[in-house]
Amino acid sequence: MIKEITTGKNKGKWSIRIQPVDPITGKRISIPIRYVKTKTEASKLEKKMWSEYRAGLNLGNGKAVFAEEFQKYVDQRANTISPVTLKSWQDSANSFKAYFGKIKINQVNTQLVSKYAHDYVDKHNATVSKSSVIAKRLIHMRNFFKTIEGKAIKKNPVPESALKLFFRQSDFTVPQEWYILSDQELDRIRQIIIDDLKHSSVMNWVSKLAILIESYTGMRVGELQALRFANIINEKGQWSFRINNSWSDYTNNFTGALKARPKGYSRVLLPVPESIIILLKQFQVKQKDFLENNGITNKNDLVFINLYDYKTAYFGKPIRQRSVNDMFKSICKKADIHANGKKLSLYSFRHTICTKLANTPGMMYPWAAEKMGHSLQMFMNTYVGVDPSVEDKMNQLWVG
Repeated sequence: MIKEITTGKNKGKWSIRIQPVDPITGKRISIPIRYVKTKTEASKLEKKMWSEYRAGLNLGNGKAVFAEEFQKYVDQRANTISPVTLKSWQDSANSFKAYFGKIKINQVNTQLVSKYAHDYVDKHNATVSKSSVIAKRLIHMRNFFKTIEGKAIKKNPVPESALKLFFRQSDFTVPQEWYILSDQELDRIRQIIIDDLKHSSVMNWVSKLAILIESYTGMRVGELQALRFANIINEKGQWSFRINNSWSDYTNNFTGALKARPKGYSRVLLPVPESIIILLKQFQVKQKDFLENNGITNKNDLVFINLYDYKTAYFGKPIRQRSVNDMFKSICKKADIHANGKKLSLYSFRHTICTKLANTPGMMYPWAAEKMGHSLQMFMNTYVGVDPSVEDKMNQLWVG
């Protein structure tokens, strides 16, 4: 039931109340009244409340078992998040069930959550950092309790920045840094690939060309795998790609969208040299001949269709990330590039390009973030690092 409030502290707002009947007892189930500012919001919320109730969620009941309600919460979100994200949430649900057992929602307090965090780290010999597994577990738990704050509980038992409150600074692990490629190293990688392509078989073109394009665009590897020849564009004399899909090795399928974006959304990548587009078109001819000779049709128009495996190619699937990373390691060895304890993989190009964008004088960060498929905050917080090419100049500037 939706009703406009004309008196009291909620005057001018709209109240939403649902009164489901317990099919066993015949009694009405108590669901807390909710308030919103407009009738439109009220209609949407009413549908959501009924949906939550029918899904088995009893968010108004603090006496419900926490682990069971969290599992229902995960089940309800299953169709709205990616399979990889769902797996992470399900892992949290399994962990909570094993630790909290039959503990009720209103029995979960900050002290108990802190004990869970410490026990998890000790049992799994896990690291403590912003990107650690325990950090994800606590974020998932906090998000769940956010939905019932003010209804089944007064205060969220999982505080903001929970790791900092639960652990000493000495407990934290310094995260392994990503290797940032210098301008000279990028040039060496690109030249090695271009020289190799002159005498490589069409099958070996796939991984090498993928690395070459990645070195200019820094797109996510899943986006690279889903790249199609139809994505090539030329706008105002600049060559680039307009992408709208991604591939997941985990599900062995296309995701149908870009990460954290609705279906149908597309973005244009950073410009690439015309010489790369020429190479790409040369490869398109080679690829077409190879597939026709083997009775295979590139039904998905994929650039990086898996030519190593005829069965995979027949079903229109791309090369796997592991194959491209193996080729990248081989090229880094030829280029005399060593990680020196840092993380070095195909993803290093993404970190490198974002870092270089951030260190480019006059660069508009919102433009850069959009090209890389991130929010401005994510771009600044995650990818803005120290460009080794700039660092040398700054050192010389300082000592000079």
